Amino acid sequence: MTLAELKHLWASLIDDASHNTATEVNDFKALRVEIHNATWCPDCEREVSELLTLDAQAKQGFDNITLYSYEDKADYKQRKAAAELPISCLPTLIFYRVDQEVLCIKEDSAGQLSSLLQQLQ
Repeated sequence: MTLAELKHLWASLIDDASHNTATEVNDFKALRVEIHNATWCPDCEREVSELLTLDAQAKQGFDNITLYSYEDKADYKQRKAAAELPISCLPTLIFYRVDQEVLCIKEDSAGQLSSLLQQLQ
């Protein structure tokens, strides 16, 4: 799945989130994001929809968003059990400034995604 396909699939969720999410962060341009996601994962749906909403609301969105999609659930579980994945859970959101990791959110930001990103400003 591509990022554009994901945005289309979750368009109504992203739109709903935009009505409930306000950000004071105006510029994400200095940050690059890796999204590890699956459309069958309810935590991914919530967390990634909020991230994409924040990106759309910012004056300048993220420099680059890379999506790693794990759509084959059985394959994901097998590779996870064999420790063959670069992550340990879904969703995992990894934020980089230049080439240095500055924030990693695993599974759930507990509704704090906006404030966590503000701290990176």
